[in-house]
Amino acid sequence: MNEQTQKDHVILFVDDEEKTRKYFSRLFGQNFEILLAEDGLQGLEMFRQNMDKIGVVVTDQRMPNMTGSQLLEKVAEMKPSCIRILSTAYSDVDAAVDSVNKGGIYRYVTKPWEVNDLEMTLTRAMELYVLEKERGTLLKQKLSSVEMLASSDRVLSIATMAVIGHEGLRHVDRALTALVQLAEVEETEQEEELTVDGSLNWRELYGRHLEYLRAIRLGLTRDNLKGLELDYNTAVPVGDVMGPLVGGNGYFEWLRGEESSTGWPGPLGTMAAEISTLLTALESVMRDAGILLVSEIQGGIEFRLSSRLLSRNLEPLRTATKEAPSSECLALAAALFRLADAGANYEVVPEEGRDMIRFKVTFDPSHRPDNSVVGWDSLSAALAGNDVFWARYGG
Repeated sequence: MNEQTQKDHVILFVDDEEKTRKYFSRLFGQNFEILLAEDGLQGLEMFRQNMDKIGVVVTDQRMPNMTGSQLLEKVAEMKPSCIRILSTAYSDVDAAVDSVNKGGIYRYVTKPWEVNDLEMTLTRAMELYVLEKERGTLLKQKLSSVEMLASSDRVLSIATMAVIGHEGLRHVDRALTALVQLAEVEETEQEEELTVDGSLNWRELYGRHLEYLRAIRLGLTRDNLKGLELDYNTAVPVGDVMGPLVGGNGYFEWLRGEESSTGWPGPLGTMAAEISTLLTALESVMRDAGILLVSEIQGGIEFRLSSRLLSRNLEPLRTATKEAPSSECLALAAALFRLADAGANYEVVPEEGRDMIRFKVTFDPSHRPDNSVVGWDSLSAALAGNDVFWARYGG
């Protein structure tokens, strides 16, 4: 480890004797960045404030308020990767050896110090910390790749099972894109990026995927994927469809918004039946969100939804979670495929600075569903040209 690497990480030295602190700083301050504390309480507070930078903690055993062993136990709880060294008098060697044997500390050094030996111990301790940190980063990258593989496989599988369930399914790309976007949430600096359990082995991961396949095979059937044919030669007002569906619902609040000039393909009863599948699915998935706002827009409707709640409830569709997707989760996926087959278009728009998204469902009565690409051809086209899918799962 070069001198610059040593300086990148900090040693916290804790001792109640001022002369000892000054001596330690003078001996090793040129090779390491050092923080000093006069007792365990101050050392603990200093560790909390500089936890990300501190790689090694060296502490005297006998101090007022808190022993060195007690301090190192608390350090281990807050940051297990931190290397812990106990400095002790010969009379306390038994306690120090016991701490080493129990795995609580990396090493103990006895007073008076052998300066060369202590310098070598500190260097080896910092090298170990840096090595473990690099290994943790590599492991995180590896598991992130596993997560990416599992996630892409799950999204591919749900689209494949949908086509198996209904071989004539059209516009698979629209539903697939909407699912990917609805299941995602913007990550913040506080959020953990890695969602795959680091203790998982390949057999467990494979077992979870088999459970996932069983669940979506049962949840995506022709009965809930194949909807009623809409008549694109007629048009019905969006408000006429939505009013009766949400008026007495108690779960959705209908906001008139902008009245659509194009309307929806009819007849009214058929369109209402198709839209009700989506409303029922959203109601089940967003049950903890309270009242959901839905308004009329040009060409259709717009929902305002909690992106974090939606992402959490749809997580089994995209991540190797222990639980298989719920029936509510799969009902929403089926509703999206079903409406896309009928000609629906989707748009997911995050609200900047807020934990909300706008989810738009629209129809264009002048554009009938494309019957030239269906079933497996529809799936192949969806994957080949799906920018959202490849941006998320393509590496």
